[in-house]
Amino acid sequence: MSSALYTASATIDNAHEDDIWHTCWVPGKHQLASAGADEVVKLWDAQSGECTRTLKDGDFAITSLDINAQGTQLLTSSMDHKMRIWDLNSSGDQSSPAMAIDAQPINAWKARFVPQRGDGEPLLASTTDRGTVKLWSAKRGKEVRELNTSRPKFLYALAVSPDGTKIACAGVDSHIYVFDVESGALSCSFAGHSDVVRSVSFSADSALLVSASDDKQVQVHDARFGSPAATLMGHFGWVVSAEMHANGTYIASASFDAKVKIWDVAQRACVETHNQHAQAVWSVAWQRSSEEVDVPRPMLASAGEDRSLSLYDPLLA
Repeated sequence: MSSALYTASATIDNAHEDDIWHTCWVPGKHQLASAGADEVVKLWDAQSGECTRTLKDGDFAITSLDINAQGTQLLTSSMDHKMRIWDLNSSGDQSSPAMAIDAQPINAWKARFVPQRGDGEPLLASTTDRGTVKLWSAKRGKEVRELNTSRPKFLYALAVSPDGTKIACAGVDSHIYVFDVESGALSCSFAGHSDVVRSVSFSADSALLVSASDDKQVQVHDARFGSPAATLMGHFGWVVSAEMHANGTYIASASFDAKVKIWDVAQRACVETHNQHAQAVWSVAWQRSSEEVDVPRPMLASAGEDRSLSLYDPLLA
């Protein structure tokens, strides 16, 4: 399939032995990580389609996946309630992470790196089933403080702004909460969705927040002023993942309707639909730039229930 913006360039069938729930790019590289229900993280060469490494420690499904801005560490959380930090600078397959944190039930459904600011301590953030976000020392593996939404509901979604100043979370109660990392104060919240929010992600400039929900909508929010910016409708199933292109022009979304859609933010319209997957699509991710390597025309990746990874090359985007 080809189109004006992106062409589906490759599909890796049976990339995992079970549903693939997460994809994440190593910044500045043509390297993609994937993980999900089969308890394994795989690293892929996006140009050759070859699996270059596997990471496994335990027999529990992986509920989140993240890679730090430097591309040196990978973070997972799993159904055994543990967060694991993996060293990407080492070579070969690994069975032991650099650090494992037993967060206890259920304190780490989603986990993210918090970009370090100045001389501050490197942190991790994780969501709970009680409406809180826990912050952890990435060096000591200890909890340091907690952010509270005041609504004791399961938080399925978590995002940290690229500048490290904001944390967004959302979940069962359909609200989105944005906290200031330094003060721990709730800076704004959004109530535009009418069902469970499955995904939140920040724009590259940390100004906008994109959310995906079981109400079949993608929404865009201004995280600076706490105001709604756009609602995008067109999926016919739950929308479980959405990310904004680095230049802020496009949003990619993944849905239980087995579609990957690309939206024009200014037009507030879907400009492209991809049908590479046979079942629900769990994840979409844009290729990321690093401090050393700019990626102005990023590739796109998607993964889902059909256990396949699909890769899309930019044409005009």
